Amino acid sequence: MSGGPILAFALPPLDGPTSGGTRFNRRLIDALGALGRPPEVWSLEQAERIVAELRPRTLWVDSLWLHAIPRLVRQAAPACRIGLLAHWLPTLVSHGERPPRDALSPEERAALDHAEGALVPSEYLASELTGLGVDPSRVRVLEPGSALPLEPTPPRRHDGPVRAVVVANLLPGKGIAPLLEGLARRLRSSDALELRVIGSRTMAPDYAERCRATVEEHPGLCDRVDLVGALSHRDCIENLRQADLLVSASRMESYGMALADARAAGRPILARRGGNVAAHVEARWGGGLVSDEDSLAAALVDVVRDREALARRQHLAWTHRMQRLWSAVASALLDHGEDWPPPRRS
Repeated sequence: MSGGPILAFALPPLDGPTSGGTRFNRRLIDALGALGRPPEVWSLEQAERIVAELRPRTLWVDSLWLHAIPRLVRQAAPACRIGLLAHWLPTLVSHGERPPRDALSPEERAALDHAEGALVPSEYLASELTGLGVDPSRVRVLEPGSALPLEPTPPRRHDGPVRAVVVANLLPGKGIAPLLEGLARRLRSSDALELRVIGSRTMAPDYAERCRATVEEHPGLCDRVDLVGALSHRDCIENLRQADLLVSASRMESYGMALADARAAGRPILARRGGNVAAHVEARWGGGLVSDEDSLAAALVDVVRDREALARRQHLAWTHRMQRLWSAVASALLDHGEDWPPPRRS
């Protein structure tokens, strides 16, 4: 593929705090460049200064800045389309399921009403947006890649502690505190578990403190749980390669990048239902889905106490591991063509 830029993005810093959205942005931009179609990438302030003079193209605005979409639509040159790169909607996270439209914030409603198209990471989120009134013809799914920076390794066979990993920033929607509290009620002194929680402790300091206090105040957790903090993607994958399974307590995942990593690495997943989680977690892949964080704690304790069941899960997960290349993601975006979404402003 060759030619000049046909795409532009208004994005938070690509080297910013680790999150699924940041990693998606960074890998997509790199993959487009590798295909010979590097997009233009601007901050929100830059986009607002130049959007009135842009030649025909689509400007995709990260959902962290959805509040700016109506303003950008009003200011944009006639042939410039303004689209929403929808990693999430805050109200979906707080509800854990599709909210009524009147539960959306004014900024969310305005963004959905004004955006001329939406790129979403999953069929789940596409369904949520159309259920909230977005024209289905203006929603396209762009599923993220899951190619790993390190080669997957087979699950280990051992008699030591079960090693479980949670990859999630310490935020209320990620369910980590109630998971830890459920473990504190259930773990016996004989249960051999090592749990590493990998994710930022600075995004929601009060919630992170609740998690820290839960670990330190319960003798059954302080020697078993390590709140690691944020790590690079490579280091996350290294931890996953050394783990026996991934645990996810998130109440809503619009895609679930960490879950896709676990599938690619061939590690079984125990997860709470919510959003797109079920797309990554099936019994035939060694996974287990539960209804809430307390049930998730119980499921993890069951795995710790039944090594034969864990071995069966590991075999299934390794046998059905699956990766998706980021080059395929970039190609899928380019295949949408220069004319999508069609402008609807006069």
